[in-house]
Amino acid sequence: MDYRERWEHKDYLFGRVLERRILLLHIGLTVVLLVFMLDFWNLQGVHGDEYASLAENNRLRRIPLKPTRGEIYDRNDEVVASTRPSLDLVLRREGRLDLRPQLERLAPIINVPIEDLFDRLAAVRGRPLFEPLVVKEDVGLAALARIEVRREDFPSAEIRQHERRHYPERELIAHSIGYVGEVSEHQLASNEKGLQRGDIVGKSGVERSYDEPLRGHRGWMVVSVNSIGRQIGDARVLEEPGHGLPLHVTLDLRMQRALLEGMGDESGAGIFIDTRTGDVLAMVSTPSFDPNLFADGISHETWKGITEDPRRPLHDRVIASIYAPGSTFKVVMAVAGLETGTITPDHREFCNGSTVIYGRRRLCWKRGGHGWVDVEQALAYSCNVFFYKLGKELGIDAIHEYGEMFGLGSPSGIDLPGEEGAILPSRDWKLATQREQWYPGDTISVAIGQGYVAVTPVQMARMMSAVATDGRLVTPRLWRSESTEARQLKISQRTLGIVQRALELAVEDGTARRATRGEFTVAGKTGTAQVYKHSAGIDADDLPKDERDHAWFVGYSPTKDPQVAFAIVVEHGGHGGSAAAPIARSVLEVFYADPPVDTRRSSGLRAAAVNSTE
Repeated sequence: MDYRERWEHKDYLFGRVLERRILLLHIGLTVVLLVFMLDFWNLQGVHGDEYASLAENNRLRRIPLKPTRGEIYDRNDEVVASTRPSLDLVLRREGRLDLRPQLERLAPIINVPIEDLFDRLAAVRGRPLFEPLVVKEDVGLAALARIEVRREDFPSAEIRQHERRHYPERELIAHSIGYVGEVSEHQLASNEKGLQRGDIVGKSGVERSYDEPLRGHRGWMVVSVNSIGRQIGDARVLEEPGHGLPLHVTLDLRMQRALLEGMGDESGAGIFIDTRTGDVLAMVSTPSFDPNLFADGISHETWKGITEDPRRPLHDRVIASIYAPGSTFKVVMAVAGLETGTITPDHREFCNGSTVIYGRRRLCWKRGGHGWVDVEQALAYSCNVFFYKLGKELGIDAIHEYGEMFGLGSPSGIDLPGEEGAILPSRDWKLATQREQWYPGDTISVAIGQGYVAVTPVQMARMMSAVATDGRLVTPRLWRSESTEARQLKISQRTLGIVQRALELAVEDGTARRATRGEFTVAGKTGTAQVYKHSAGIDADDLPKDERDHAWFVGYSPTKDPQVAFAIVVEHGGHGGSAAAPIARSVLEVFYADPPVDTRRSSGLRAAAVNSTE
């Protein structure tokens, strides 16, 4: 092949290669074009609505609308918890202004340490700039006026209004109604009831028990935002908030106030319940606290002062403190003895001031003794010797059975969070908790309400309600509803009649004479719960306050057709007759002075009860 032919052959081969490459390029371009077309079809045809919505949401933002929390009223329609407007001082963070000089000028005006304000400023760093710095919540009008007249010194300052929980009765309803606060991280993590950061929820008492209906549900509005998330243009409401429902509780503020005033500076608890419905008419734990401190945003110093107070003001002693019942437990002992046939109504024991049981001398509270007493007299005059001997014959199994029947040792079922069950000892209980067998000597201490047995005031009020109503055991409640939970105890009318007469005698001529001045009838039982063991013959009034016995008074009123049962315990009060019975009397005096007219709405609030101690 000559040179010319070789050249023509190369041109031919080059042309073939070029054609193939052009063909491949055409195919590649066609494939790419098809891919773009398919992707375009996928975006616009298949997912067009979805991406249109996302684009819209980049421009629009859903803002929650907080509902107004429902108000709470007592049984006479007096407001005990409401919502009021609050003015908060905030500083805008947008722009180039340094906020620290403004904070330094604000600190003395609003009476907040400058270090606290700087801490707030540091806490919002990293947050979007359109979110303001909240300098102080619920600022007074005087401080706001001082800031307004010096507006040039505070160019970033703004006043914003929102709603805040308010408790007009303050300490009077602290433990029963409770308080609110910002939702906790734990609740947010568990996504409890759809809560969001910043939501205000019930933290204790009725506020917590009925938080959901009181809180209502949030609404929503949509606003246009710019590239940094700041609102521009008008807002549009998508859903109106569902405001919280009003709640009527069973408390009577008149009785509540009398009970708190009667407790005075003492530590202790008291509760009065309607024997027919279980309605809690008055419920006080002392010392108390002001729930507004939490609603207004409690400071670190205030919180520390409350939580480190040795008297534990946040602790609800009515439902969560357990005490030895002392001689008030003799009501259970009398019922158990009569129902089991261990004693008869005519059975008598001689009391000379002491007795020896299992080789140990046991003392009666009355030095010279009570002489010959039957069960009615022993209960009315609180004879220890009689019940020592009864406890020996009964044994712990029967005592536990009848204590359990009255609801002791178990939560009462009251509609409040944090109730304790207390202790009703048994053989199995001691083996499980103390890793010891039950000894006969243990029973003797329990027989007079000492030793291992421990109760709460609400349990004792419930027990006395059952005695008053011939064995009808109600469930205490604070929400005023139509239904009533109760069960009938299998106790004979003969036994209950004997116990009722003994409790009447205790007020007329026994240890509880200070429960009434005769204006109304009261039946009850006093008790002293030993805190420290002291030598015989030492008077409680001669002991240091913190070494005196706890003073009990439990009972019901009136004696015929009883309608109110109660329990009062005064820590380190000494004698129930002198420390606790007068408190019950003062509450009953308020009640009887102006009984409710509408028995259905007031759930039968007609009476209160009183008793004394040994």
